[in-house]
Amino acid sequence: MAMRLEMLAAHTLPQGAAAEVALMARWAAFICWVDDQIDRRGLGSVPGELEEFTGSLRQVLAPAGSDAVPSTPHAVALARLWECTAAGMAARWRQRFTSDYFEFLDASEREVALRRRGVRLPLADYRELRGRTITVLPMLDVLECVGHARLVEEPRVDDQVRDLRRAVADVTGWANDLASAADDEAAGQDNLVVLLAREEGCSTAEARERVAAMIEERRVGFGATAASLRATPVLPADRLHDLRRYVDLVETFMASTLHWLAVTGRFTPDPQAPVHPDPAAPQPGRHPLP
Repeated sequence: MAMRLEMLAAHTLPQGAAAEVALMARWAAFICWVDDQIDRRGLGSVPGELEEFTGSLRQVLAPAGSDAVPSTPHAVALARLWECTAAGMAARWRQRFTSDYFEFLDASEREVALRRRGVRLPLADYRELRGRTITVLPMLDVLECVGHARLVEEPRVDDQVRDLRRAVADVTGWANDLASAADDEAAGQDNLVVLLAREEGCSTAEARERVAAMIEERRVGFGATAASLRATPVLPADRLHDLRRYVDLVETFMASTLHWLAVTGRFTPDPQAPVHPDPAAPQPGRHPLP
């Protein structure tokens, strides 16, 4: 794979069976391909174009999707992945994945519609939308399956688990924006670095430093939430064991994703910008995740 997605999968599932690692890599490849169709190939520049593209994906995951024949090559690819992944999974998991993936499709359609109309979102709105267009939550659902670490649904920890998952989406999305700022600016697309520079009237270099600080702050919050969940006294031992296993998997995925993004060269770096090494590695004056 040109993007070395097998490396991402292997780092996330170091003890995983070959078939599990391969399935995760296939999902990652599909997710990156869909993202590139939307962001790098201008899908949606014509009204209705993106909705036609996403409609066939929605059909695969709709309640009656199993009775429908996929109508496009990308829908066929999703249907095959879904068949391999959803087999044997509980109805609650299927519902959660579908909800998370539809949220991604909804957000992507909104983003493209805004882009087509030339609308520039304020920072708070962009950050909220970015957390849904990054496709991290569906990937975490896939990991729940292939990593054999089911999400613990318990009202007393639900808010913290939700924040843990959202933190991974934020960190991944912002790190992605940090890496792709030059490409996005050239394409006239919103990007956290570009938006900060515009709103705060600062240089691109200053905006990059600000985004790096935001990533670190969110990672520190993630670490605190993870530690709190691992030590929570509100669950019986068996449920706490499941929760810790899930938290471990999510934390490993975030670190692996940041490492993969830093070393694979998925985006062309900005030669004028300061070089930021692997965000998952400790930096001078910064503290690593516990």
